[in-house]
Amino acid sequence: MVFIERTASRVLLLSPKQRVLILRLEPELEAPFWVTPGGGIDEGETIQDAALRELYEEVGRDDLDLGPCIWRRTAEFSWGDRRVVQDEHVFLVTVAREFEPVFVHLDAEPITGSAWMSEGDIRSLTEVVYPEQLADLVSDLVRSGPPSSPVRLPPSITA
Repeated sequence: MVFIERTASRVLLLSPKQRVLILRLEPELEAPFWVTPGGGIDEGETIQDAALRELYEEVGRDDLDLGPCIWRRTAEFSWGDRRVVQDEHVFLVTVAREFEPVFVHLDAEPITGSAWMSEGDIRSLTEVVYPEQLADLVSDLVRSGPPSSPVRLPPSITA
């Protein structure tokens, strides 16, 4: 198994209906799961550049304004024959209306679906959602607004 340490940017898209866009991934050797758009930083990118690139690649939008970094977490997981330890920065993007995402690089990602979900919708999912406490985090964000500095979330370690 190959061990990889990397930095990643993720994006929480929040609509006026207080719903967030999450993507369903179905990796070849793993159980399906839901996650916010995002991924690893390419060489020479800033975390902000990576977040904007991922928005385009996974959502098809290059016209959205990146908001503040609201959360940080360390995620450790297996991806094929790799074991990844990922330092994640999650940015808030508020949108004027919900939209249907366009997966620009679908061949590179096992994205099989997407949905705008409320806190309650997220809680009702039977598949895993990352970060695991996303429903609570969305509830706090809607109630209190973005934090003044990024909140450090508990690490996530999956088999």
